Amino acid sequence: PRVRRQRQMCIRDSNGIDGIMSLAAADGLDLATTSDIVTDAITAFGLKASDSTHFADVLAKASSSANTNVSMLGESFKYVAPLAGAMHYSVEDVSVALGLMANASVKGSMAGTSLKTALSNLASPTDAMAEVMKKYKISMTDANGEALPLIDVIKELRTKFSGLSETEQTAAASTLFGKEAMSGMLAIINASDKDFNTLVKNIDNADGSAQKMADTMQNLSLIHISEP
Repeated sequence: PRVRRQRQMCIRDSNGIDGIMSLAAADGLDLATTSDIVTDAITAFGLKASDSTHFADVLAKASSSANTNVSMLGESFKYVAPLAGAMHYSVEDVSVALGLMANASVKGSMAGTSLKTALSNLASPTDAMAEVMKKYKISMTDANGEALPLIDVIKELRTKFSGLSETEQTAAASTLFGKEAMSGMLAIINASDKDFNTLVKNIDNADGSAQKMADTMQNLSLIHISEP
């Protein structure tokens, strides 16, 4: 489509192409597919073409730190990015959520749809959902009524659900997130503190990851070619 071509040309002019090329090389994807993943996501998040390299780094680090790959993460972002962007959530926080889901084998479109549904329910709950949020003191805003960053919403869910029995968790998650989204959200909620903190730290320090992964892949290819 013409609009996509214009966005890709804009990225090329803004040196964002370097990060996209590194990301493509790191995951073995073709450049056009990788460019589509990045351009679609940065548009949904309201980012600039110059943010392409940083987004590529976040995607590279998230894919290498969780049980997923760039292609599946890109598929997840396609479903959740428009809503997450509208809610002013960061690419990093969304990547943490999707990475934790992926570690529990909730990936691709399933992960993206699950997170989108959960965020939508939390932001505009039905009476039954609002009752669960009230019961467990779950809020999307701080004491001043300001929207919390997604990472703080995730931390709150993990804290509030941690003291519940498995039966209570299932009942609350089923009502709050719906049967389709609950497995992905429970994966986020029940991930160990170690896995959660490690993924957050890795993604927060993602800059340069796409290039490093591309270099590693190139070195492995050279070793393979040089082998007798």
